[in-house]
Amino acid sequence: MRYDFSARLRDDVNSAVRTTFRQAGIVNVPAVAERVRVRNLAENVALEDIEPLVLRAAQMLGAAIEFDTFANGLAWPGFALVEDGGAALDLHHSASLQ
Repeated sequence: MRYDFSARLRDDVNSAVRTTFRQAGIVNVPAVAERVRVRNLAENVALEDIEPLVLRAAQMLGAAIEFDTFANGLAWPGFALVEDGGAALDLHHSASLQ
């Protein structure tokens, strides 16, 4: 885990979280973190290092938070871990627990 993030990356996280919260009313942590990571590829920061920054920024705003990887393209359509030959759960829309 990195702790020496650039000011630009931290500002980008805060800006992305504020914008997402204003537009959607809820912050999808993996989705926002991935957008920030892609915009800052030159810094070579892992997604799992950006997610805590996004979470902290969302908490500081008092924003509703979700962790929905299916909503942002981080999970492949139709990909599911199914044990004992059972059927995979097929969600046709984003599911969120609140």
